Amino acid sequence: MFRHMILLAAMLLLAGCGEAAKLMNQTRTVAAPREEVFAKMFGDGSVFTGLPLVTNGGSDRLYELVVQKGDPQWQAFVPPQRPDAYKVKFAVQMQIPREAHMVYSIDDGAVTAGLKFNFEELAPDRTRVTFTIDQLGGHDTEGLAVNTLELHKIARDALDKLDDFEEVKDAA
Repeated sequence: MFRHMILLAAMLLLAGCGEAAKLMNQTRTVAAPREEVFAKMFGDGSVFTGLPLVTNGGSDRLYELVVQKGDPQWQAFVPPQRPDAYKVKFAVQMQIPREAHMVYSIDDGAVTAGLKFNFEELAPDRTRVTFTIDQLGGHDTEGLAVNTLELHKIARDALDKLDDFEEVKDAA
């Protein structure tokens, strides 16, 4: 009985450490101004450079790529989980330099998922970048789940662009 309690406590402790490491990996603080950090991650040469600009109202921007059934490139975008889909949309909403929100939508919101980056200015020369994964949304999500591993990979790739800046260790 006592051994089972120790085993259970050890499992809970290990699970807690994993969650703490996961939370730490979602945050990166660098010694650079927020505008410079945002530009490094999402400025010229980023993965969004080729997306058409739909609206531009000052610091708020929306980039969209919409692919519909019948388009020449449809086969590259049709989701394998929904072969009957008729439209796939990738949108990047930016509030420069505060946040960038990537949204993936199938069939006008029947299925939606996303990833959001927040840029918090801690001091004039210090910025904290965090990311969160949106909950799966839409009215036709039965049997589907967000591929969090793939979204974490996208976030890690974006955060790796900050390697040129000096990393600042946050107080625990």
